[in-house]
Amino acid sequence: MTKFRKPAPGELSTFNAHKDDNGEWRFTDVKPEDIPSIDGFLETMAKHAAGSSTPLSQVAIAPTPNDAKINDPGRLAPAAKKRVAKMAADYLKYELEREAEKEIKNKKVPQIRTRIKPFLEVYGSRLIGSLTPADIEAYRKLLVHYPMNVDKLRAAAGKTFDEIVKLSKNNMLLANDGNIAETLAETTVDGYMMVVSNFLEYCKKLYAINPTVMDGFTKKVGKAKKGIVRRAFNKEELQQIFHSEYYTDARYNCIHQYWVPHVATFTGARINEIAQLSPDDIQKDKDNIWFIRITAAADDEEKSIKNEESRRIVPIHQTLIDLGFLEFVEAQQKAKAENLFNLNSAKADKFGKVPSEWFNQKYLREYLEIKDKTVVFHSFRHRFITSLAQAIIDGSGLSEDTVIKERIPEALVLRRIAGHSVAHSITSGRTQYDSHTDTYTGEFSIASMKKVVDKLNYEGVTFSRYQPIEPGKKRRVMKSKKSDSKITGADLAGLL
Repeated sequence: MTKFRKPAPGELSTFNAHKDDNGEWRFTDVKPEDIPSIDGFLETMAKHAAGSSTPLSQVAIAPTPNDAKINDPGRLAPAAKKRVAKMAADYLKYELEREAEKEIKNKKVPQIRTRIKPFLEVYGSRLIGSLTPADIEAYRKLLVHYPMNVDKLRAAAGKTFDEIVKLSKNNMLLANDGNIAETLAETTVDGYMMVVSNFLEYCKKLYAINPTVMDGFTKKVGKAKKGIVRRAFNKEELQQIFHSEYYTDARYNCIHQYWVPHVATFTGARINEIAQLSPDDIQKDKDNIWFIRITAAADDEEKSIKNEESRRIVPIHQTLIDLGFLEFVEAQQKAKAENLFNLNSAKADKFGKVPSEWFNQKYLREYLEIKDKTVVFHSFRHRFITSLAQAIIDGSGLSEDTVIKERIPEALVLRRIAGHSVAHSITSGRTQYDSHTDTYTGEFSIASMKKVVDKLNYEGVTFSRYQPIEPGKKRRVMKSKKSDSKITGADLAGLL
């Protein structure tokens, strides 16, 4: 029996090897960290038997790097010796195949790729079989300091994951507007960890990791900073928005400043879904019912939707028609406008960038001086869903529980109009002002959807009819509601 010399620090510990009566190698005193060297030992012995002149007692097995010690009390498959990055590449191919077979939603893989990227920056060079539960816990502890929209942060450009996290932990990582960059919300951190969990489940099925690695997901180490919880506009806020002189006296200088908020109020559509509309997206059916088509053409990279359920049609509420929306659309069609609101696509946030920044920063915060950060443009969507859900419940004559359990048609229509993809009912959302819905399988007629949409009524809120803007004439002046300082229409449109 041969016993190899004790390795130097950093090398593997000793183990015993001998040949049995059949000439097969047998091993004793093998520790878990010795597993990756067994194949190397056998290869070395084979070369020696082929004619090496080195005495057997002087043969040493090349040490395996410390990070390659396989976390396995037994025997893992050869895949355990693959780098994490290589296994991740195999996993993405696997998910692409599942996408092609319709086992997962279309365009799911890009999200997986985005959410696994930080994990690969930390552990990509490690052998997959060397991961431990402690590694997973440590990763989550770092991830809670990871910033939102990191690829858009100029301050994060060219920096490693560790460098970004270090700056964030010390409140030294700045957003593009100069404020401290916001970190991932707790639910988003959970989403990132779920992607890692699914990846490691894939590895576990290939016997590439020790199953105990999954224990690292049972404990949340470190608490993610909760993101700002958004809510719906309440009645008083809607009155502030639409009763101000900006709309009653038609002080807007850009088309989007009037129409984008109004369309959001009566469709519940997301800002980019509205901002990217073209005049041709406003259509009518065989019964002359007008609707908005929300989609993203396969050959149009500038248009985007959140997911496949977001591809939908929304009947135009009667109030929008009364405000002059169809006349406006007709004028844009005659002018051969490419974008319904004369907006251009930006690199970040695409068509929604300009109206979002104008409404959230200039109008809501500066002019109306509504400083509550829980309300933003997206609060129109929350208000639409909540108000229409309540109108459906009130009109049904049934209790809320009955409406939810029996899944009445009007509730299903709301889910389709909202373009939601998950949940099983009209469910309570983030706050008392918010309600979310899910989607359904199948189609409703536009007429039936129109009847549901027109149930929506913002009691106590008055909407002023659109006044066409005279080309090249900026005659309107804004005054801050609580200040003597004046903000000109040019200032307000300055983000264009």
